[in-house]
Amino acid sequence: MTIKLVLCTTPDEKTAQLIASTLVKDRLAACVNIIKGIESIYEWQGKIETDTECQLIIKTNTHLVLQAFDKVCELHPYDVPEWLELNAEASSTYGQWLKTTLQQ
Repeated sequence: MTIKLVLCTTPDEKTAQLIASTLVKDRLAACVNIIKGIESIYEWQGKIETDTECQLIIKTNTHLVLQAFDKVCELHPYDVPEWLELNAEASSTYGQWLKTTLQQ
């Protein structure tokens, strides 16, 4: 079964937990992993920036991914939140769990 994995960084753990719990509570994601303490180096407004962030790995489906994006944009403090959608293949049992979880 094909699922969507979305990568999204947040500036801190509090924001990561808010976004993750809201997406799961609203059934826009079946699961969100939070990886704390990543270092990001990027260009922003002509300057090279370095920040410590949290990485979210959002597990959802193609039908809900745009709604999940809209919800993240509502909650996220960044002007341009990272939103990278990846198609992934899930085992039949994990895929069924994800599908059932998102339909409840």
